[in-house]
Amino acid sequence: MTTTHAHVVSVLDEPAAQGPRASIAHELDGHIDEHVRARFLTPDDADWTNDGAANWLPGHVSGLTYSHAPGGDHLVLHNRGVSDLGVLSVPERPGISDNVFTHLPAGCSVDVPAADSHVLQTARIDGRPVLVGQILEGRDAHTGEPQMLLDGPNPGEVDWDQRDPDARFWRPGDVDFGVPASPSFVFLDPLEHGVHHTRIDSEVTIHNRSDGPVAVLTVGAEGPLDLVVAESGESVPVPPGDQVCYVQAPRIDGSPTILGVMWFAGGQLMPSSLPIPDRRDHLDRHYLTPWSADWDCGYPQQNHLDAEADGVTYQYRAGAETLTIRNTGEESIAVIYNLGSDRAVAEIAPRGKRTFPVRSDADTGQVFSVVGVRRGGTPGRAASVDSAGGLVPGTSGRPGTPTNYGSVVVMLGTVVYSAIPKKNLYLAWSDRPWSGRRRRHRRSHR
Repeated sequence: MTTTHAHVVSVLDEPAAQGPRASIAHELDGHIDEHVRARFLTPDDADWTNDGAANWLPGHVSGLTYSHAPGGDHLVLHNRGVSDLGVLSVPERPGISDNVFTHLPAGCSVDVPAADSHVLQTARIDGRPVLVGQILEGRDAHTGEPQMLLDGPNPGEVDWDQRDPDARFWRPGDVDFGVPASPSFVFLDPLEHGVHHTRIDSEVTIHNRSDGPVAVLTVGAEGPLDLVVAESGESVPVPPGDQVCYVQAPRIDGSPTILGVMWFAGGQLMPSSLPIPDRRDHLDRHYLTPWSADWDCGYPQQNHLDAEADGVTYQYRAGAETLTIRNTGEESIAVIYNLGSDRAVAEIAPRGKRTFPVRSDADTGQVFSVVGVRRGGTPGRAASVDSAGGLVPGTSGRPGTPTNYGSVVVMLGTVVYSAIPKKNLYLAWSDRPWSGRRRRHRRSHR
C-alpha cells in the first residue's frame, strides 16, 4: 500500500497567501481515513494508473477559489461549495509513483503539495470516481499562474443562500434580481478596487487583490449558474461556456455594486462596456512596465529605492542557468526581463521569490530590472448612469510616479553589474520564517 498524507487546514488557520509554503504546520500522519478512502480515488487504488482511471464519471464543481501569490511557491484551494472534494496531486506526468491524495471538505481550505497537475474529484457514484476538473501548475511562463480546467455547475444546482448567507451580493432570490426595471446599480473602478483577470488559452481567472471580498455571478443561456465569493488575495476560475459574469463588490447602501461584466461567447471574451482589466492593465497601474506611457521618461523622473533596506536581494551562482530574486519586504515588487524574444514583467509579492532563466553562454548582457510600486497617481472614474438611463463608461486614472531598485546584469555566466544586494545560499535559506508554532506542530512521516 502506498503511503500518502493529507494537508488540511481550516479557513481560519489558512497560511498567509503571500508567505512561503506552510504545509509543515498542518501535516498529518501518512494515513487516509478509511471512510474518505472509500469515497474517493486514492493513489493506492487499483483503478489509478499512468493513464488515469478508466472508469471516471464526469461531474460538476462549484464554489472553488484559490490563492497563489505572485512569486509564491504554494497553491491553496478554498472549497466554498457544499460537496467534499478529493485532490490527486501528480508530481510528474505520466507517472503515479509519488502521487499524493488530499481531502478538501466543504467549507475548508488546503495547501496542496507542489505538482505538475492536480486531479479534482467529488465523491464516488455507484463505486465509480467522479472527475470534476484538473489544475496544471505553472502553465503561464509570464505569471506562474496555474491553469484551472473545471466543469462548472448546471442551472439549479447552487443554493444561493448557502453561497451568500449574509446577502452581501446581488444574486437570485433577491427582490431586485430578475425584475423588469434595472436595479439601482453602483459602479466602482475595478483597477482602483484591485480586480483584474488573466487568461491561459481559453481559461479565464478573476483575481481579487482588494482589501475585501468580491463575488463572481455567472449566468448562462438557461439561467444563473453560480455565485463564487473570493476573499482578499483569492482568485476565481471561470468555467468554460457561453455566459455572462458579473463581478461585484459587496452592496453599498443596499444597492448592487458592479466592478465589471465579462461576456463569453464561442470560447471568446467579447467586448464589454464594463470591462474587467487584464494583467497588463494591472501591472501598468502599479509598476513601470515596457508598455507604460512613461516608459521612455528620463531616469531622474523615477524615485530610487533602497533595495537592502526593503529586503530585495538576488541569488546567483557563477555559470548557473537560473537567477532568483527574493522580496522579504512589505510591498510587492516587479522584475522586467527578457523571456525569449518578449519583454516580460514578473510580479513578486511580499515574502515571495521568483526564479528566472539565464543563458550562461550569452555574450550579451541579460538584464533583470527590479521596480517598486508607483507612488501617487490619480484614481479612475467609475462608470455611471446618466439622466436618460444610459450607461456612461468609466475612465482610467493616471498611474503614479515610477520607482526602481536597480538591475542585475549577467553575461557569460557572470554577474557583471548589480545594484541589488546578493544573498548567498545559506542566508537565503535561513531567512525563512520558521516559527515555534510550526516546529511544535511538525510530525514525522511514516
